[in-house]
Amino acid sequence: MGVQSGTVPTKPNRSPQVLIPYPGPSTDSQTQDVFLYLRPEANGVQVESTILRVVEHCPEYRHNLFLVYLANIPGQFIVDNHLIERYYEVQLAFAVHGKSLLTAQMREAFARQFGEDAEKAPIIGAFEALRKLGLRPDELFDVWVDEKDLLAVHGQTIKRYRGYYIVNYDIPALLHKNNRDTDIAVMIFRTTLGWPFFTELAVEMEAALSSRGLLENKRHPRRLFHYSRGPLHQAVDGWCYLCDTDGGLLGVERTSFAAYLAQHGIGRSELQRLIRRPIVLVPTDQNGTGEAQVVETNVFRYTEGDRYPAALAKLRTILAQYIS
Repeated sequence: MGVQSGTVPTKPNRSPQVLIPYPGPSTDSQTQDVFLYLRPEANGVQVESTILRVVEHCPEYRHNLFLVYLANIPGQFIVDNHLIERYYEVQLAFAVHGKSLLTAQMREAFARQFGEDAEKAPIIGAFEALRKLGLRPDELFDVWVDEKDLLAVHGQTIKRYRGYYIVNYDIPALLHKNNRDTDIAVMIFRTTLGWPFFTELAVEMEAALSSRGLLENKRHPRRLFHYSRGPLHQAVDGWCYLCDTDGGLLGVERTSFAAYLAQHGIGRSELQRLIRRPIVLVPTDQNGTGEAQVVETNVFRYTEGDRYPAALAKLRTILAQYIS
């Protein structure tokens, strides 16, 4: 494969180490640049080498699948540049402010799931929950509840636990786990084969990690690695983890999806506004009557799995955007 695995440095390093430099955005609208990065709790060398071995043995590798970027991002660099806070900006806001940020349709979804009026319910953010319940971030993160006690809506989660409804219970732990001593490896796989193909490849990665015993004491493979599941996910992944050979952040505009949007009149500022305020109103024919309905959605979920032209078409249907 010609790729050195195990990018975690043996000595502290404040700057990213780029092993495979990013070649720049693709000009093919059918291309997807799928970011994959290892989470801090992963064993970097073993997990990374296992993932790369799966790719190496994939028949499409170097035909319709290419590794076009590989870098190690030191924890010190992540902390200094507030990359976790940037990546989870929306979820962090909900974890801090709790109920006050819930939109009308989020409150309706809450009532349907829990059978309780959101206005009267004890809905609190995750940080307030830590204080009220006397828990550490990892303890709150590891709390297991039945499916009936969990709601996922517009990219946020609400967990019912010990009399409270806790918004984005995982955020304090995510901030805690990403610190100066936790480096992450970041890769970009460029492919024209679409999301179903890469999803199947990710399943193979999970199976390989399991067979090597690397999922021991881990509830789900997604706690070891993340991969972008849509064009907007690619954009925010690039915004946070795409670096040049000098170790500087390249910016969201250097991602392939951002370059495609720019060609069609959607610039950097508009893209960043969508990333940072992703809850929008869009028309839909929910009832199959041909009569347009207006619904709230999260643009990340709205465009998940889309190729760039399809995602652009959906972005152009947005009627309004929540700015809070």
